[in-house]
Amino acid sequence: MVDEITGLPSRKSFFNKLSQIPEGKKFTIAVFDIDDFRFVNFSHGYSVGDSVLKAIAGHFRRVFSKYFSDFFVARTGANQYSTLIFDDIPIIRIDEIFQKHLHLIELRLRDEFIRITTSGGVSSGMGSPYDVFLQAEDALYSAKSSGKNTIVFHESFALKDKERFREVRKKLIHAIKNRKIRPYFQPIVSLRTGEIFGYEVLSRIFYGNEILRGDYVFSVADSLALTPEIDKILFIHAIEYFGDYKLFFNLSMKYFFRELNNVFQIAKKYSLDLSNVIFEITESQKLMQEGAAISIFQLFKEFNAGVAVDDFGAGYSNFMYLKKFPADVLKIDGAFIRNAKNDVRDLTIVKSIVEVGKVFRLRTLAEFIEDEETYRLMKSIGVSLGQGYFIGKPEPEPRKVKIDID
Repeated sequence: MVDEITGLPSRKSFFNKLSQIPEGKKFTIAVFDIDDFRFVNFSHGYSVGDSVLKAIAGHFRRVFSKYFSDFFVARTGANQYSTLIFDDIPIIRIDEIFQKHLHLIELRLRDEFIRITTSGGVSSGMGSPYDVFLQAEDALYSAKSSGKNTIVFHESFALKDKERFREVRKKLIHAIKNRKIRPYFQPIVSLRTGEIFGYEVLSRIFYGNEILRGDYVFSVADSLALTPEIDKILFIHAIEYFGDYKLFFNLSMKYFFRELNNVFQIAKKYSLDLSNVIFEITESQKLMQEGAAISIFQLFKEFNAGVAVDDFGAGYSNFMYLKKFPADVLKIDGAFIRNAKNDVRDLTIVKSIVEVGKVFRLRTLAEFIEDEETYRLMKSIGVSLGQGYFIGKPEPEPRKVKIDID
């Protein structure tokens, strides 16, 4: 049973191999996943994506052949590779191999130069092979949720971490099943008038009376591919608040096309007018093929929806981005806003983005306005819109605000 794309043994072959391991024999399982592989398909096309999967398979096989004499490597997921190792080696050797050969892989395919990063999870033992595999996958999820491009050993992360992951996973699945995702609204004001312009719609996930908070919760949701369903429920619950003000929704970069499909299906089902809806797309969305991106932006326009480029200024080529794609709002990267009152370099960058916005007839939005001094500064240099705790915190209902500062 061979995987057609990579030429490696298939997932079924891998589990057949596991079932044949004699009781009491020690072995190690290392599971690797290509980080954000969907962007390879989006930016280079699916035929190149398949070539990447095949090239990575060959790379894994060559690397493990160099270091081990008794191993079995297979493709066990869409962009996941699993290696069964029987050599009696210190497990730290796998970390050395990962750092040297696997954490960053550079490929030249046709006329394309592609850089790939991976995440890994490792476990070893003499017990149930299937349990050891699940432990390696748990370690992989931990690597993904801690920021990707790293390797985690099941033996090295505490039992409480594994229990924490599984507890969060259980609560997330329960919240989704019972549709306990609620919109909270953070006000966005016009810095010229101090009056409400709109709200960013943020998700609050409930498990009973508990709100699941923190980056860890959302990283677990992301690693389990639960983000699109969370955002879908959020969008449906927010429909009742559609009105005369703008509502800003984030679209997941990782699950971008699934998010888009959900939004447009909901819009059709409920005959929604999206003219007061603005979808935020992060800077790294540029990784998509230019032709596909232009078509996507055209879809937004056909639905009368607006587009905000989030974290503007964080990337290296976003000015060229503006020439090609018709955005409506530039959300200036918050790192520049926080320090603008103390660092002339950050202030200069913010001023330059404001000038670019004027030339392109785009509104600029300053996030993380946390005090009156920053509010006044952003207003004085011509930033169009403001958002932050000084203006208002996220609340379960859209709250009218008016900032009276000359």
